[in-house]
Amino acid sequence: MYIGAIDVGGTKTMAGVVDERSRLLAKAQFPTLTADPNAHFARCAQLLRQVADQCGVPFGQLAGVGVSLPGTVDASHQVLTMAPGSGWREIPAAQLLREQLEGKPLWCDNDVNNCARAELRFARGPADFLWITVSTGIGGAVVAGGRVVLGCGSLAGELGHYKVETQDPLPCPCGSAGCLEAYASGAAIGRQFARLAQEDPETGRLAEEQGVPLDAAGCAALAQLGHPAALALFQQAGRYLGRTLAPVVSVLNPAAIYFGGGVARSFGLFAPAAQAAIRERAAESCAGLVELRPTGLGYEASLLGAAALFLEQAAL
Repeated sequence: MYIGAIDVGGTKTMAGVVDERSRLLAKAQFPTLTADPNAHFARCAQLLRQVADQCGVPFGQLAGVGVSLPGTVDASHQVLTMAPGSGWREIPAAQLLREQLEGKPLWCDNDVNNCARAELRFARGPADFLWITVSTGIGGAVVAGGRVVLGCGSLAGELGHYKVETQDPLPCPCGSAGCLEAYASGAAIGRQFARLAQEDPETGRLAEEQGVPLDAAGCAALAQLGHPAALALFQQAGRYLGRTLAPVVSVLNPAAIYFGGGVARSFGLFAPAAQAAIRERAAESCAGLVELRPTGLGYEASLLGAAALFLEQAAL
């Protein structure tokens, strides 16, 4: 069986062909056309056809298509209700794609929910876990009893906008202030590191000597070299993550918390602080059972998750 997979990101979009054993046979990407969602989804369909040709799978042999979207999706898996990064609202994503894809069976969901589906189906994750994406922003998904929990408004897992600060809270891209995303996301770490490099001559000099960018990746590079101030920024992000996750651990009692996204490549820099905060604040019985893990699915987690969504919805 061959499944078409589309992963729409805030800045780039991927399309691929996946088989039922989670093998990614081919993929390609292009910049997300945020100014014109209709043109963007037409380009998605075109690219999926090209990728199918590239790996020698006739388009007609695709059983269907799964789609990961960068925002909230309604419970019917049809409509992108809001994507803060692009400003898209109430986009009938499934309809737009079906019109371009000969009416193939197709479902959409939030990208982080789909990452959790891939962890569950392809990586054989436990029946109860949390998935956290730490990238430009922060997203979360909840898996309970072997199924992704959507919530009454399809908003379950919105941990990135849990309020972690009320005294002089920093603004968040969602329009609110004090959110976890404003303190522990890749963008937040990058802002803090750029300010540190400007205010601290030693950090600025070392960043220049090492040729690292003034963003989260550059901060991680200096932290890996043992630079105390850079490491402290990741430890601070870890504490914020742990404080946010602690009550969730107490309520849901997950076996594991998986981390994905670009910042998750620096798992060893923030995970100890996150684990310590969970142990300090969560119910002791639950904190002792949960394990923090980086995902093994890598960069393609959301693309594989789109395929997992199709298999789930098609009951295959």
